[in-house]
Amino acid sequence: MPDLLGWFADGMILFGGFLSFLLAVGEFPSDRKNKFQVYLSLTLISIGFMQLSGSLVLNPNSGKDLNLQLWNLPLLYLPPTFGFLTLLSFLEEDFHYKPKHILFFLPFLISLGTCLWFRISGVFNLLDIRWQLSDPISGIGILYLGAGIYSLCFVLPIFRILSKISELKSKILFGIFALDCLIVSSFGILGLIYHPIFLKLALLTVTLAVSMIYYIRRKHFDFPESIQADLAKVKYSRTRLEGLDTESVISRLNKLFESEKIHRREDLSLTELAKELSLTAHQFSELINNKLGKGYFALINFYRIEDAKKLLEETDKTVLEIAMTVGFNNRSSFNEAFLKMTQKTPISYRKMYKPL
Repeated sequence: MPDLLGWFADGMILFGGFLSFLLAVGEFPSDRKNKFQVYLSLTLISIGFMQLSGSLVLNPNSGKDLNLQLWNLPLLYLPPTFGFLTLLSFLEEDFHYKPKHILFFLPFLISLGTCLWFRISGVFNLLDIRWQLSDPISGIGILYLGAGIYSLCFVLPIFRILSKISELKSKILFGIFALDCLIVSSFGILGLIYHPIFLKLALLTVTLAVSMIYYIRRKHFDFPESIQADLAKVKYSRTRLEGLDTESVISRLNKLFESEKIHRREDLSLTELAKELSLTAHQFSELINNKLGKGYFALINFYRIEDAKKLLEETDKTVLEIAMTVGFNNRSSFNEAFLKMTQKTPISYRKMYKPL
């Protein structure tokens, strides 16, 4: 019976790893401007590698290989790192990677450098540097423990965001995710100090988290947008729109979209669109979130898809031609956005108006 449970646990951990890769492929956007999806995909890929290598390290046979331990160690620092960047890109619609963000990768680089030094210097062959249950702070155990503590730091900003969410459905889903992260970090630390079974429980909890992400993204495809709209109410509680004729600005914005079709510009950014309205990026972001209930990408894609629907109905242009016309840089990103907004592919939508 214990062997059966062990095999089941190992199978679930491997399942979580492969599911992470599957999700990452589905999340990675054709439009690289969507930083949230880019970093979410990288987070899922790093989780997949962590799960697969972790299952090998915890295996009674392969886990004895010290080379495997050194290879596994740096991977433990990547999911929190990409997680931080995903969180930032989620909170900031016009997020751009900056040089200071390299600091997030510092724990990973330190761990990688230390492991390479162990391997190259010969210390690896001369000393017993493997993690010891009796003394988890010795050898590379301190690096494993550091990974658990670093992951725990990721939980704090999630709980801070949770306190700002008011919609019940979003609060429950985000709360489960935050609690899941806390449990994973705690189990990881307990596994290093007390017993490896907690490490396996941590990986199983990661599988649960990945499965939850899979469910949310399939059943609630607009989940990120709804959370962002909820957070915007708090973010802009101190308005920057005082003295501004918002109705006039919105009227000008509608004209830019409907008459001038500014959304057709492939390189259009939040900052550039704000300048067209003589607003700062923060003012424009507050305006569309509070007055229109949409974030920047949701707003642009709304007008692009509405434009595309008319072209699909009224012209014989190919799907690729229409995608390029309305502002997308390739067909796959267009199909992705169209399906998300209409629950139909461009081809199936056209057939509704132009049956064969």
